[in-house]
Amino acid sequence: MIKNRILLITILCMLSGCVAPERAIEGSTIDEGPVERLTFQSLTYTWDESSMFSDLNAISGNESTLLLWVGASCRGCHDWTDMLREGIENGSLEGMSVLSIHRYSAFEQTDDVLDRYVGNDSEYPIKWPIMLPSEDVDVINLDSGQVSDSDLYEAFLNPSTPTLQIYTPDGSIVPIDHSYWASWEELQDISTRMGLVNSGDR
Repeated sequence: MIKNRILLITILCMLSGCVAPERAIEGSTIDEGPVERLTFQSLTYTWDESSMFSDLNAISGNESTLLLWVGASCRGCHDWTDMLREGIENGSLEGMSVLSIHRYSAFEQTDDVLDRYVGNDSEYPIKWPIMLPSEDVDVINLDSGQVSDSDLYEAFLNPSTPTLQIYTPDGSIVPIDHSYWASWEELQDISTRMGLVNSGDR
């Protein structure tokens, strides 16, 4: 019986989806070393269900972009997705650049991610691109043009789900302390902070 419980706990810990609904940034490893300027390429879907192979730095278009790391089964991710979409649709987040990145390619099927986020018939439809990188995707250092020594998750500060980050115009990552469930107050603060990052006052 005890062995069965241990096995069950181990399996649950390995499954993708969500972190505990406290502060989502907690538990992430943030390297205190020099900030790398990074990009990667992956299959990318847009809200209208079209797909392409895209580069993160090119998608950002030289402006600060809010990255939302998501899982298909992550309820906090669904919550943040809904709030961001509603804010963009009602104009309160007008001009905010958003990009979702799928976090669990080793565990979740592409079809499950598309069913959740892509297209008007999806459960939590996005109005921005979503990238679906593989775990072994090459991360490119923009300064050297070479493949980074870090893998995707190390390079992007070991994001859990949901994780929100700011991808700056120069290709560096700014971590954001935020709650598991979507918060309009936090989102307004993030929007303001993105404006400061855009103007270089950070």
